[in-house]
Amino acid sequence: MNGTSSELKEQGRLALERGAVEMAEKCLRKALQQAGDDAEIPLLLAEALAENEKLTESRRVLEKAVATFPDDIELIFSLGDTCFELGDAAAARGCYERVIELDREQVDAWVSLGLLHYQQENYQQALVCHKQALNLDPQSVFALNSYGDACFALGDVAAAVSAYEKVTELEPDDPQAYYNLGELYYDGGDLDRGESMCRKTLQLDPEFAFAWLTLGNICLDREQVRDAIAAFETFLRLESGDEARQIRDEVTAVIAGLKS
Repeated sequence: MNGTSSELKEQGRLALERGAVEMAEKCLRKALQQAGDDAEIPLLLAEALAENEKLTESRRVLEKAVATFPDDIELIFSLGDTCFELGDAAAARGCYERVIELDREQVDAWVSLGLLHYQQENYQQALVCHKQALNLDPQSVFALNSYGDACFALGDVAAAVSAYEKVTELEPDDPQAYYNLGELYYDGGDLDRGESMCRKTLQLDPEFAFAWLTLGNICLDREQVRDAIAAFETFLRLESGDEARQIRDEVTAVIAGLKS
């Protein structure tokens, strides 16, 4: 693994693209040792570290890089996303606000700031951020999905449906928007449209775990016990994240009750 910093950077980039994250990490570490004046190298290294589940080290790399390149929007944004993922909301917010301070037309920064507010249940403030993003780019799928979520949280179902439907027009192969619509229809008691949207989601992404969960609930409401159990069991097989542990426990208990 030899070469100039530029050659090592390119080797690292190509390794990242093909999923060879350990090789990417090695190349980019060496590139960073050789060149401290290229902001793209720490950005790529941080990505490789994150892919390798080394988020804390990824954050350290980005913090050091931002200290060297204090006005680099990509570095600051990446640091914000990393802090967000690590659960440091205050640091993430500071990064997103800094990006917006540098360039108020950064659509994704407005959306990410809105998502941060949404996570903290500040739904009205989230809506303000998402509206600002949509003012800048009315066709941003990221902004539309997030705007729909905030509208739904605030009880404006019609606006949420409108946002998600626009996403399906802009990105007809995006399973998330169909799932969002399915959830809305199910919550509103429209089982037929809820099922239709869930099945469309699963047609696009058969491993979309929460679409299986909603489909299971729809089947259960229709007293289609066998289909409900099958959908719930598929959800359990696909969803293994720690965040969903409580939901998995509840679904497991429901299955046990249905089988008893």
